Amino acid sequence: MATGVSGVPTAVDHVGPAAASPTAIVTNVTEAEVAASRRRIVAASDEARRRIERDLHDGTQQRLVSLALALRAAEDLVPSDLGDLRSELSQIAAALDDALTELQEIARGIHPANLSRGGLEPALRTLARRSPIPVDVEIVIDGRLPEPVEVAAYYVASEALANAAKHSHASRVAITLELRGNNAVLTIRDDGVGGADLVKGSGLVGIADRVHALGGAVQIRSAIGRGTLITIEIPIVGSVGLG
Repeated sequence: MATGVSGVPTAVDHVGPAAASPTAIVTNVTEAEVAASRRRIVAASDEARRRIERDLHDGTQQRLVSLALALRAAEDLVPSDLGDLRSELSQIAAALDDALTELQEIARGIHPANLSRGGLEPALRTLARRSPIPVDVEIVIDGRLPEPVEVAAYYVASEALANAAKHSHASRVAITLELRGNNAVLTIRDDGVGGADLVKGSGLVGIADRVHALGGAVQIRSAIGRGTLITIEIPIVGSVGLG
């Protein structure tokens, strides 16, 4: 308190750091707890995906492969005068091969093995090769990113490419992954018809939740007739696995 020219005490503005109110402290703690809870949920989900993928690969897929080999061997042993039986065995073997292919696709969708083994770059390039639309991939990051960042970026790219193939009528897609300061930045751009909307259930809503749980941000620019640009930024400071 200071004294004015009239001798009446006057208030002095406080220029130092203001003490946080109890309400603000409680709010901050609550937000931190919610963010931590979301990260734990994402981590638990990813671990479950990895476990299912391993079980499918090491168990069910291997059994189907063994059965297919045994069936082909049995087909070869059928005498030539039993052409109908040989033909039936061949059809069953072909159907078994198709089922194995479908199971492998499901396993990759649950949690792609090449993402765990080789990291984001080979996983993105595999997505690009499978896309019905030509995809250019540019990776300007050396080494691995933290696993939660890699998984989030992979599923964003996967969903974006699926949407582009279904809805965009694009002739080309470009994917870029780089570091900007302490953030990993993934962009997916197509030259299609535009009009994508994160709010209207394009499949990216769940992916946005994953990115937000990691403290990241998602931006979509998709004006009608001007293609679609999806950008995600995820902080990597303090995360293990970069290098």
